[in-house]
Amino acid sequence: MNCVDYVIALAGNPNTGKSTVFNALTGLNQHTGNWPGKTVAQATGSYVYNHKKYTLADLPGTYSLLAASVEEQIARDFLLFGNPQATIVVVDATCLERNLNLVLQVLEITD
Repeated sequence: MNCVDYVIALAGNPNTGKSTVFNALTGLNQHTGNWPGKTVAQATGSYVYNHKKYTLADLPGTYSLLAASVEEQIARDFLLFGNPQATIVVVDATCLERNLNLVLQVLEITD
């Protein structure tokens, strides 16, 4: 197995399913709930795929990188300073316009 960890951030608006994706990939049981602010701290977990180890960071929900709350600051700071190799923005297809605002902001800060 390759020793290199690939860090992937799971970002998105509150209640888009970030923790559900996190649990499915890591096999962990990060509590999920249908209310804003459910995830208030970053959770991390790992999984192996094709002999490579991936570490997932389940970030608190945020509507914008212009942080207005502690949870949004945690998400913003990880995306800016945590150096993830990839960021997956989980979106709610029923509210695309609101969700795509964050996608555009993440695209602006990643290469």
